[in-house]
Formats: sequence, C-alpha cells, structure tokens
Amino acid sequence: MTATGDTHARSLPRRIFGLLDIVGASPRPLTLSEIARGAGLPVSTAHRLLSELLHCGVLVRTATGRYELGERIWRLGVAAPWEELRRAAAAHLHDLARRTGSAVALATLSGERLVCLDTVAAPGDGLALAGAGEELPVTATSAGKLLLATTARDRLGAVLNKRLPRLTPHTLVAPRLLMTQLERARRHGYATAHEEAVIGQASLSVGVPTGPHRLPMALTVLTPAPHHDLTRMLPPLRAVAAAMSAAVTVPRPQE
Repeated sequence: MTATGDTHARSLPRRIFGLLDIVGASPRPLTLSEIARGAGLPVSTAHRLLSELLHCGVLVRTATGRYELGERIWRLGVAAPWEELRRAAAAHLHDLARRTGSAVALATLSGERLVCLDTVAAPGDGLALAGAGEELPVTATSAGKLLLATTARDRLGAVLNKRLPRLTPHTLVAPRLLMTQLERARRHGYATAHEEAVIGQASLSVGVPTGPHRLPMALTVLTPAPHHDLTRMLPPLRAVAAAMSAAVTVPRPQE
C-alpha cells in the first residue's frame, strides 16, 4: 500500500496506521527505507514514527534491523470482535470444506471494503485464496455481490458510482450489468462469480445472518473453473451457513 497526497496534510494517526499497514502487508520484515518509500514519507519522519512504535511494542526489530509487527498488536488483534467472529465460525468453515471437498471462505463487508475473515484450502485444487484480513475485490467476487445485494442504497451507490476495476476479461465493469446480478442475488439468496476476480476460479456465496449488531458475512465455496453446476453445492452451503449463524449470533455478555 503506497501513501499518496501531501504528507504534511495527513494526521498523525493516519501516518502511523499507514506504516502498520505497510509492515503488516509484507511477507517479510522491512527496512527503514522500504517503509519510508512505501509510505511516501521522508526517512527521518518514518524513523521517528517507527521508533515510537518500537517503544510501544507495536513493532519489533529483527536481528538484521528490519521491522515487523510486534506482540502487542497481536494481542490487540485477538481481542477484537472480528477475531471472536472468526473463531466462532472456524469449525463450521472446516465442516463445509469436508462436505463439499472444495475450498471455502468467509468474508464481511466493512464500509465499501470486502475483507476476508478466514479460508480453508482444498487439497490439490491449486486455487489462489486470500488470507485472514486481506481485502478482496468487492464487485468481482460472489461474496462481494451477495453482500452488496443486501446493502443500503447509499453504500451501494458509493461503490457503483466509481470506476469498476477490470481484473480479468470476464470482470463486469458496467454498473447496469452488475446491478442485474445483484438483483438476481437478492431474489434467489445466492451469488456466483466465474473467473471475474481470478482466471480459473469460480465461486458461490450465501449470506450468514449475524443479527443487528454485527457485520454481515458471506460464506463461499470456491472451485476450479469452469464449473458447470455450482448450485448443486447450495444445500450444504445453506445448511452450514444456518449453523454458523446460530453460533455467531449468540448474545455477547453485557458490558
């Protein structure tokens, strides 16, 4: 993630979280210059901010002087309600993978962002799966379409009024065509995607009711494409979604 805009106009919290995003998104520890370049900050400014984060335990330095996320941010992460949702849903996600023999995923819509909560791979299918916390293309995935189909009109308008990214030759980029699919998903209670986000992958998603105080979720089965009858997976998908819904909508203790 590369920061843009006037660095002086950005607030301190935004700069700090920008640095954390860069470090967290990297598969390896990063050097000071790599982080500064990714954030669009002077090295001296990045060094000062990183030193504060080191002092707080949010970041740590490796033996080679590179930066990676620290134990304190891990503790904050596992204390978040999103992690509670992921843990409550995990057993059901594995159950669906066993029933279908396919890769499965769980995602939620946060604002205009589709975020992966968890995935379970299927042996030997070679599919490219997101990891927990990764952002997914909201208009090119069955999970994104399913959740957009039931979202508020103003949020839907904010997504469709932007230029839709073309990720593959099969990605729908015309808002009118996408709206047709969203209306179909709203009527039938499921959404599909065929090589729209990744060539060679198809997916089928249904909703997971979560109650009025939690973010909505979509449960997805992913298969190699072409897959001529994705809808045959609807019965186990809906059964597991119902069981998962019961698990994640248990009232939380009152504060």
